[in-house]
Amino acid sequence: MKKLPWRDYLENVLIAVLLALVVRTFVISGYKVPNHSMAPAIQAGDFIFAWRLPYGVKIPLLQMKLWPALPSRGDVVVFSFPEQPRKIYVKRVIGLPGDSVELKGDRLWVNGRELEYSLVDFPDSPAQSLGFEPVGGIRLADEKANEGARRVFLPEAGKGQDFPEVRVPNGQVFLLGDHRVTSDDSRYWGSVPFERIDGRVFMIWLSLRWNLESGQSLPELRWDRLLSPVH
Repeated sequence: MKKLPWRDYLENVLIAVLLALVVRTFVISGYKVPNHSMAPAIQAGDFIFAWRLPYGVKIPLLQMKLWPALPSRGDVVVFSFPEQPRKIYVKRVIGLPGDSVELKGDRLWVNGRELEYSLVDFPDSPAQSLGFEPVGGIRLADEKANEGARRVFLPEAGKGQDFPEVRVPNGQVFLLGDHRVTSDDSRYWGSVPFERIDGRVFMIWLSLRWNLESGQSLPELRWDRLLSPVH
């Protein structure tokens, strides 16, 4: 019997949809970032991709993974909470199970070692170079850890709040935002169970900036951030 042309078309569409669902569920997921809690690395209006495979294969609807693997310190991850399973957060892994984490003012200590900091001058036009105008009283700095360096926002000198030393429980990770002034992170709601982590962020594939104050009806495309890696 001759196969009808519309059946070939329908089969191809169904196969494409099935493959897209498999990739979306098990391999790569895309997310839109709504705020600056991970600035300057990730900014509001960025659209990011995250690998799902590095930490194991997550079984849909079940909080369990096959072939689980721990993230590394410094990884930028996406995750959710049991109370808000549909809301995705983006933070950086600072502490692994058994690590001690402490903040003394604006300085981070991991396993009894203070990280190294070097202040960075703000550019003449921070909104253009950073993608947004930072709030007054904050400082930009390079934070150097064993796993590498990242650029972070720190509170004004003398205004940072201490966070008492905690030890990360088994099966959990301690997460911080790079914008230490505005980020809502493990300092406030504790460490995150490993099974809540969905993937490791690796790329900004699109970046849009809305300027609502000027009455701009369409977003500005931030060309310099397209297809940029996330470290």
